[in-house]
Parts: sequence; structure tokens; C-alpha cells
Amino acid sequence: MSALSQPSVLLSVRGKTVPTDRDTARNLHNQTAGSPEGIAGARALGDLSHSVFTPLPGAPGADENELLFLDIWKDVSGIGTFFSDEGVQQGAALLFSEREAVIWMPAEGAFGFELPAPMHLTGRYLGIARGPIDDAEHAIDVFRKTHQSSISDARRLGQLSHQLFIRVPMPGQPAELEAIGLDLWADAGGMGEYYSALSGFEAAFSGETKTSVWEQATGGIWTEW
Repeated sequence: MSALSQPSVLLSVRGKTVPTDRDTARNLHNQTAGSPEGIAGARALGDLSHSVFTPLPGAPGADENELLFLDIWKDVSGIGTFFSDEGVQQGAALLFSEREAVIWMPAEGAFGFELPAPMHLTGRYLGIARGPIDDAEHAIDVFRKTHQSSISDARRLGQLSHQLFIRVPMPGQPAELEAIGLDLWADAGGMGEYYSALSGFEAAFSGETKTSVWEQATGGIWTEW
């Protein structure tokens, strides 16, 4: 996951798959969103990267048959054009029984970092904290105080990056103020140790905080770019 700067935006797509086994879901993904035609169409509209995550076994917050896509786009307009395509809609209907697509912008002024991965740590794990907020500046301040002071310990335990985003309202939907924090790790055990001692970030949210833990998609080769 690359460092983001304005005006790039993040698109998250999370949903439950129609196929009950992961191998079938992987093949469907690779034949639709991951096909050469699908990739070319997305890139032409400004999709810079596409990453696929599956729930980390034994971790709370996500069901076994869920998938999570994280895409970095140049701007919001390309996303709308892409998802209005009938072929894209049909592909999504084949893969997901239900899904949520959300556009996020980098939280301006938030504390964040991206560090290189040590050669011996090849795993990729994602920790997510998401919830409604009353004020973006308050959320930014809470996340800064929570994570800035512990960055050395987090790095020792295998953290690669920390980023905070604010939700962008979709056309025709109510303007919900919401934030999401994304932490990328290279060590699942270190991530668990860090999170078991982490507290205080919940104060950034005005309602229920939803947390989940994922890993780079397993079960064969998933097409990413």
C-alpha cells in the first residue's frame, strides 16, 4: 500500500462472496476485476493500485467468506464512471452477495508513516479501526496522540504504515462523517501484541468503533496491481 497524497483517494470495497469456497471466489475475481480488460479499464479511469485482503483466521471483526479490496484512485470522478459500467456491475454481482463501497480521502494534517519492509518479513497484515466521528480535527488529534508516541514499539513489532482517512459522501447518500484508520504490518504476532496493549484510539469516534484484522489474500494467486 503506497503513501497517499492529495488528490488521490482510497476506495474500499468490502463484502460477502457468493461462492462458498475461496478458490472459486479467487477465480471469479481474476476473471472479472482482475482480467486484462478489467485492469485496463480501471487504469484508464485513474485506478493506480488494487489490493485484495481476506480475514485473518481466528481474528474477530470479519467473516470467513468476506473479501476486502483497497484501491488507490487519482480522483473521485473516475470511480463513478468505472462503477456505472454495466460489465463492472455484472462482475460484482457474480462475486458478492452483498457489498459496501466507500470513498475515503486522506485526513489532512494527520500523523502517518510508511516504512520499508525488512527482507525477512514477507507477510502483509492489515488492522482496521472505523467509526463515526463528530469532528475530523478531534479524530486526527486522538489518533496522533495514540500512535505517535508508540511508533518505535510498533516498528519493532513489524508495523509498516499507519494512515487515517475521512469518508467522502457518495452521490445521493447522506453526508456521514466517518473515519478509518489503516495499519499495515509485516508480522501477525507483533501486530497482535501491539493491539493487545493499545488503548485510547476509541475516543476519536462518536459511536461504535468497528475493528477488523485481515491478511493479504490467501488461497492461490489473486490478481493485484
